[in-house]
Amino acid sequence: MKNTLGIGRCPARARRGRRRPWACRALVALLAMTPTAPASADPGGRNLVYVTNYADGTISVIDDAAGRVVRTFRVGGSPGRIAAGPDGRRLYVTDFVAGKLSVIDTVTGAVAATVPVGKAPFGVAVSPDGRRAYVADFGGGGLSVVDTVTDTLTGTVDTGVTPVEAALSPDGRRAYVTDFESGTVTVIDTATLAVVGTLHVGGGPWGVRVTPDGRRLYVTELQQSVVRVIDIATGETATELDVGKSPRVVRFSPDGARAYVGSAYFNTVSVIDTAALKVVAVIEVGDGPRVMAVTPDDSRLYVANQISDTVSVVDIATNTVVATIPVGDQPLGVVIAPRPAATGGVPVSRPAHSGAGRNPGTVAGRNRCTATGRERHAAATAAHVRTVRHDGRALCAVDVSSRRPLRRRDAPPGGLHGRRAAASCSSIRRSAQSAHSRCMALKRSPHSRASRP
Repeated sequence: MKNTLGIGRCPARARRGRRRPWACRALVALLAMTPTAPASADPGGRNLVYVTNYADGTISVIDDAAGRVVRTFRVGGSPGRIAAGPDGRRLYVTDFVAGKLSVIDTVTGAVAATVPVGKAPFGVAVSPDGRRAYVADFGGGGLSVVDTVTDTLTGTVDTGVTPVEAALSPDGRRAYVTDFESGTVTVIDTATLAVVGTLHVGGGPWGVRVTPDGRRLYVTELQQSVVRVIDIATGETATELDVGKSPRVVRFSPDGARAYVGSAYFNTVSVIDTAALKVVAVIEVGDGPRVMAVTPDDSRLYVANQISDTVSVVDIATNTVVATIPVGDQPLGVVIAPRPAATGGVPVSRPAHSGAGRNPGTVAGRNRCTATGRERHAAATAAHVRTVRHDGRALCAVDVSSRRPLRRRDAPPGGLHGRRAAASCSSIRRSAQSAHSRCMALKRSPHSRASRP
C-alpha cells in the first residue's frame, strides 16, 4: 500500500540521504533573534497556496503574489490530500495513518476539528457550496460524507475495494470515485448518496476530474500510463492519451481549455489541449510530482514534488518553471484558496503543548534532533527560517538558499537579542556538529521516520 500510494519511505529517497544533516544543524544553530511580526512577512497577495507535508505533519503556506513560503504551521499526524472551502476560511486534510479528516482554520492556522472517517483516507473533495466534504477511504472501500457545518460524519457509500480520489461535477450533484483495484469509477448521486452508475476503465485508475463544463471525465490510469477521457452523457471513452509513466492527478485551467497531468516517474507535467484532445507540451518539474493546482487567474501552475520536497511554479503562458520553492518533508497535497476576508492576514501557528515527541508544538518529534526546551515554529521570511522556544528566545536562523546558519550581520529586519546574539561563526559550527551527532542517534532509534509508513 505504501509503494502504490507513494507515501512513506521510498527507495528513491536513499539518493537524498546526504541532504538531511543540514536540517538538523539548522534547528540548533544558537543565534538569538526577535520573531518577525506576521505583517512584515505578508505582502498581501490575494491567494494563498497550501501544501501538506506528509512526513512533517505540517502545512506550508505560500503567498501566490510573493512566490515564497510565508508561514508554516503544524497540524500533527500525517497530512495527505487537501481541499479548501469556497471562501478560503477552512481546509480539509486527510490523515492516511490516523483515519481522520482534519479541519483547519486558515485564519488562526489551528486544527478546528477532527472527524473520524474510514480506514486510510486519501482523496478529498468539497462541494461547491462548501457544506459537504467527500473522503475516499483507500483502506475502507467507501466514500465518507462529512457535514462541514457540524463537522460530523453523516454517511458512507460503498464504492469498491480501494477508492483513491473523489471528484465532483460543477453543480455538485454527482461524485465520481476511482477504485484502484477493481478498475472502476463509481458514480454517486450526492442528494441521495446512492450509486447510480459504474464506469469500467483500464488498470489502476487513480486521479479523476470533471471538466468545468461538466461534459467530460478525465481519469488517470496508473498501470496503463494514460489519461482516459470519458463522455459523461454516454459513458463512452472519447480517447486515451499517453502522459508518461505513473500519472497521478489531473487538473484543469479555469476555462477548461487545458488539462495538466503529472508523471511521477518521468518528473514531468503533460499539457493537454482539451478541444483537440492531444498533448501539446511536456514540462520538466521536480522529483516525484504528485499533485497540482492552477491559480484562478490562469497564470501559474503549482506542482508539489514529493521526493525533492519542493513546489515547482510553472508560468502557464510559456510552459516553463519560473521558480522552485522548498517546502516540508514529502509534500502530498496542494490547493489554492482565497485569502480569508476576515483578517487579510496569513494563518498564524498556534501549537498546543500536549506531550513530548508527537506534540504538534515540539520540534523534537519525528526525525528531528532534540533542542533545549519546548519549541515551536514562529515565523519565516523569504530567506530565513527561525525557530524559537516557549519563552520567546530564538534557537536558530538559517539562510534557506545557501542552507547555512546566519551570523549577526546577516540577520533580517527585526533585530537580535539575548546572550547568543554575538555568537561567532565557529561557535555556531560547533553547535551544529553536536546537533548533527544527536540527530544521527535519533535516526537510529526505533522512533525514527524509517519505521513509519
